[in-house]
Amino acid sequence: MLVISVCCAEYAEPPTELTVYNQNFGVVKEIRDIDLAEGLNTVMIQDVAKLIDPTSVSIKDLTGNMQVLEQNYLYDLISKQKIYEKYIGKEIEIDKNGEIVTGTLLSFSGNELILQNSDGVHFVNAGQLSLPELPEGLITKPTLKWLLDTDEGGTHQIQLSYMTSGLNWVADYVAVVNEDDSHVDLTCWVTITNTSGASYKNARLKLIAGDVHRVEERPIQEYEMVEESKAGAPQFQEESFFEYHLYTLQRPTDIVDNQQKQVTLFEAHNVSVTKEYVFDSGFVYYYRESSGTTKIKVMLAVENTEENNMGIPLPKGKVRVYKKDSEGQLQFIGEDLIDHTPKNEKIRIYVGDAFDLIGEKKQTEYDKISDRVVEISYEVSLRNHKNEDVVIAVIQRIWGDWKIVETSHDWEKEDAWTAVWYVKVRKNGEVTITYRIRIEW
Repeated sequence: MLVISVCCAEYAEPPTELTVYNQNFGVVKEIRDIDLAEGLNTVMIQDVAKLIDPTSVSIKDLTGNMQVLEQNYLYDLISKQKIYEKYIGKEIEIDKNGEIVTGTLLSFSGNELILQNSDGVHFVNAGQLSLPELPEGLITKPTLKWLLDTDEGGTHQIQLSYMTSGLNWVADYVAVVNEDDSHVDLTCWVTITNTSGASYKNARLKLIAGDVHRVEERPIQEYEMVEESKAGAPQFQEESFFEYHLYTLQRPTDIVDNQQKQVTLFEAHNVSVTKEYVFDSGFVYYYRESSGTTKIKVMLAVENTEENNMGIPLPKGKVRVYKKDSEGQLQFIGEDLIDHTPKNEKIRIYVGDAFDLIGEKKQTEYDKISDRVVEISYEVSLRNHKNEDVVIAVIQRIWGDWKIVETSHDWEKEDAWTAVWYVKVRKNGEVTITYRIRIEW
């Protein structure tokens, strides 16, 4: 039976195809050439990911008729502790201050060894430890081992594929707002993190965006950052894939172990945005509540449409927003997270709280009509200290079976739990709205 060890195999084109999911795992697909003899062969392949899922490994003969009889994953990597474990009950030699001490290793803790010989039991420091040979069964790298049977000797081209954790990608957006806050230039970066324990040279990179069901997910770590950026045509080609979206990098790249790489996913220029002011007054229940002042949120709303120079599936990620100051320097003005967003949908980015806008809500009346019916009256004061008029959306979420029985301003029912008033407040002015809610339960 021929035993073959493949450390750095010769790759056919493409050398590696790497599909990375945004849930901290990936699929590695490689094509390798191995020499097989007719009959049984033991093949050992190193330089695979340390975090490989051995139950996901697949090997396929692309050129001949090969049968896989056994498959093993060897991960008992060599270390000082592993060597000590293998030598318990065996004779070793230690140089103790120039004196050679020989004995049977009984136990160890850190660098302290317990030896036994004809002179008794000795507690010694490992010091200069001398071993006759490296114990069997220890390896320097994670290794895949197969028992293969083939009726055709020679060079076989095999396709090796497996899943591994420690591969992840996230989308990061940079939005630059223009002077009057009406348009933005948007750049999306993808950050690929590789902590899988292997490097993938000259790889064809694919990214899957979507929520794929997994039984287990491991935490993400962050390492050294490497950036790749090319102006001009998009670097990734996007396509629908099952219920997800697939992005394929149109050139090979290196995904090195213990490294982060950033690559531009797309750029969109002169995208129209709408600045919205939102006073979220919280939930109304059937009991009395205290009054108070609430911050007014500043949102940027974007229509993800082709007419708005976008219209592409947006992977979930963090959006950082910048704007130039009077000297032309970019200043950070806020950030938010967005979820996976299909084309032709609206995204809202919460960038911060308005400095010059104030919202104050008061509960003015509470009437208990019966054991299960109440009517509650509210007053909301909106004060605008800016030098321009604004429209503020007042959002009221309401529990139970409700209706608005009185109101000073027009309102809209956004959903079964939400009423919204869009109130125009003049510059340096104030508007007060009142409303009365009837709640049954």
